[in-house]
Amino acid sequence: MQLSFARLRSISPLVPGTLESLKWLAVALMTVDHINLQLLYSKYPIMYAMGRVALPLFVFVLAYNLARPEAKRNGAAVRVLRRLIPVALISSLPYMELNLETFGWRPLNILFTLAAGTAIVALIENPTRRRLIAAVLLYAGSGALVDYGWTGVGLFVCCWHLFRSPSLFWAGSTLIFLLLLGCLNNNQWALMVLPVIGLAFMCRLNVPRVRNALYYYYPLHLAVIVALKIAIFHQ
Repeated sequence: MQLSFARLRSISPLVPGTLESLKWLAVALMTVDHINLQLLYSKYPIMYAMGRVALPLFVFVLAYNLARPEAKRNGAAVRVLRRLIPVALISSLPYMELNLETFGWRPLNILFTLAAGTAIVALIENPTRRRLIAAVLLYAGSGALVDYGWTGVGLFVCCWHLFRSPSLFWAGSTLIFLLLLGCLNNNQWALMVLPVIGLAFMCRLNVPRVRNALYYYYPLHLAVIVALKIAIFHQ
């Protein structure tokens, strides 16, 4: 087993174009899921199933980027937080408009889930006693508020550890959180992220990066769904 994880460390890293393609696949699956839920009233189970792969993909892509050796030196986690948190707050307006009546004000949108995981990574990548205590408290508090709860945030942290220092422990922990995610979803479609990520390591795609596109797309697509819902159902 140690040999296989040594090989995992030595495989070719995901190229930027492949990472970009994974991100946009997650965006597409998320959008399909939101359309099914908000405009089609969950009419199509296959669209719901497709949407269950979106969060694990977002988590894997961002955790992979933050696990790069240069990410710690460049303060990448803090820079990501400075973008994630304002967009998450802006997105709360259309998100709550869509979900407040059905679910209440919780859970907070998926960007808060990614922000919580990123903040924990920022704390534990330079571990001190106080920072580790803060990370535990942040995990405990954020899990009660964000989409996918402690499972989503825990998956993020385990993925980051797995990409940063591959081991049987972190591989097993990541798999456990994926299975727990399936319990939340009432299906195990989240496991489909594993063959997708496996294929990504074998591909070298040349998809150009559109800087900060996700931060514009997320609140915009929610606002469009709100407008369509009003136009269709409140005539």
